[in-house]
Amino acid sequence: MRLSLNRLGMVWGRIGQQRGKVEYTLSPYEQNPYAGLLGDVSYRYYSRLFKTLLTFWVPNILLGYSIYSWANWEHDRCARKLPSQFADEKPPEEEAGNEQK
Repeated sequence: MRLSLNRLGMVWGRIGQQRGKVEYTLSPYEQNPYAGLLGDVSYRYYSRLFKTLLTFWVPNILLGYSIYSWANWEHDRCARKLPSQFADEKPPEEEAGNEQK
């Protein structure tokens, strides 16, 4: 007979009993989530954050926006009719008037 964890009474996700393990926790009501927000650590954190923003995010956002605006401008330019392409054509009113006479 093959001994598996299921046959030994173990169930997936249920950890067996551990001896000698001590856990200490702090109540959520006793925690201070804003500790050190405006201190020396925050200056180092924000300086790294802004350095990352300026070196990575801002150029990519500007490049993406410039490509987007150029593509819209090019689409509008290509969708426009050029008057020089229709210089040899007569307006419809003149053509209709000549045929009725």
